Amino acid sequence: MNKLTKISATLLASLAIAGTAHAAKPGAYVGGAIGLSSLETNKFYQANDINPVYTSAKITRTSGGLGGKIFAGYTFTQNFGIEAAFAKYAGTKETLSASNGFSSTSQKYTHDLSAISLVGKAYLPFGEGSKFNLYALAGAAEVFSKANNPAVPANVYYTSPLSGSKTTHTLRPVYGIGASYDINSKLTANAELSRIQGKGNTRTSLSAIPDADMLNVGLAYNFG
Repeated sequence: MNKLTKISATLLASLAIAGTAHAAKPGAYVGGAIGLSSLETNKFYQANDINPVYTSAKITRTSGGLGGKIFAGYTFTQNFGIEAAFAKYAGTKETLSASNGFSSTSQKYTHDLSAISLVGKAYLPFGEGSKFNLYALAGAAEVFSKANNPAVPANVYYTSPLSGSKTTHTLRPVYGIGASYDINSKLTANAELSRIQGKGNTRTSLSAIPDADMLNVGLAYNFG
C-alpha cells in the first residue's frame, strides 16, 4: 500500500502541473481504467509449520499486478456526482513445494477478487475556466471473493491450514481519492487510488475478505 500511495502522489502532482483546476462538468459519462492492484492477504503457508523431515521445502508467493475497471456515472453539480463500476483485481498465489528425498508434494493457494461498486464523488474545484479537479469518493462494493486451497497432507504440515474452496459475496466499504483533467469537452483523463475495506484473516478463514487496493489511470467519455 505504501508503494501505491507514493505512485499516486506522483500522478496527482503530474496532473496538477498539466493544468489549473476547474469545476466538474455536469452530465453523464462512461469510461475505463487500468493500473496496479493488490489484495492484502495474510501469508497462507508458514515455513516453520513444515515438517523438518522435508529437507527441501520452498514457499513462493506472488501478490498484486495488473487490474482494471469499467465505470459509468453522472455529475449532478460542480461538486457532487455518483459512479457505478465493475473492477477486477490481480489475485494472490502461494505455492508450497516440499521433498524429503523419497517423495515430494506441491500445494497451491489462490485468492481472487472482483467487485461491483456504487460511490458518491465530491469534487474540489479551484477556479473558473481551467481543466483540473481533485475529488474524493466513498460508497459500498459488492465483493466477489474466492479462496482455494487443496488439502495439505498431514505429514507435511504440523498444523494443516484450512483446505477447500470458498466463494464469498458480501458488501464492503470502498473509498479513495483522485484527480481528473479535461482533455476537451468530451474526454476526461483521471488518476485514482481506491481501497475496498476487507474483513477477517485470510489464513484462518477462507471466507475472509482481504483489503483490495487499486491505483489506476483512466479515460472517460462525457455525454454532456
